[in-house]
Amino acid sequence: MQNKTNDLDTVYQRIWEAIVAHKLLPGTRLKEEDLSETFGLSRGFVRKLLLQLSHHKLVHLVPNSGAFVAEPSPEEAREIFQARRLIEAELVRELASKCTAREKQLLQEHVEREHQAFAQGQQSLRIRLSGEFHLLIGKLANKPVLTSFLHEIIPRSSLIIALYQGPGPLKGKARHSGLSCSEHTGLLAAIAAHEVDKAVQLMTDHLNEIEAQLQLEPAHDEDVNLKEIFADL
Repeated sequence: MQNKTNDLDTVYQRIWEAIVAHKLLPGTRLKEEDLSETFGLSRGFVRKLLLQLSHHKLVHLVPNSGAFVAEPSPEEAREIFQARRLIEAELVRELASKCTAREKQLLQEHVEREHQAFAQGQQSLRIRLSGEFHLLIGKLANKPVLTSFLHEIIPRSSLIIALYQGPGPLKGKARHSGLSCSEHTGLLAAIAAHEVDKAVQLMTDHLNEIEAQLQLEPAHDEDVNLKEIFADL
């Protein structure tokens, strides 16, 4: 058994990254025995891990059936982004009103890591760093209650993005990567300059743009070319 570890957070992170990178597809069954062998963990430890993932809505536990990668609905996706807009507007407002030189440096260093991951094509890492940037804003804003809510919904929104990003897996992900990097840079500048209203608007626009990229409505094409569809069948 390779990659053995007794660190719950480390194993959790590896499963999280596999989910948001679409290496573990929605609905995939996560067998306790396989996870135990893969990570060198006891079955009891694996159950604890799956329970933690289920608390964050990344895994769905079905009695007498097992654990499955979550399949968030379009309705859930809309609610998640609505919640993020409400929470993150207040976190940005708080941080922009008091941002120190040290806090600016921490944000800048994080954004630089995002750009580096994007440039190197490290998609799962970039997705994780993007979520962590938003969590860093919450931490620096020193609003623990709001930030705790954000900790719950950031992983869920990452899974939603992985599921519903359009128009195609590769093209969509690449566009989202560049979008987040550039918009985080602008948001950082507004926060550091104490431009409160601008920072709040940039955050709202940023989340709106991410949601707008999601294909949450079923596609209906009235001009389908049936001859073309069935030509090679």
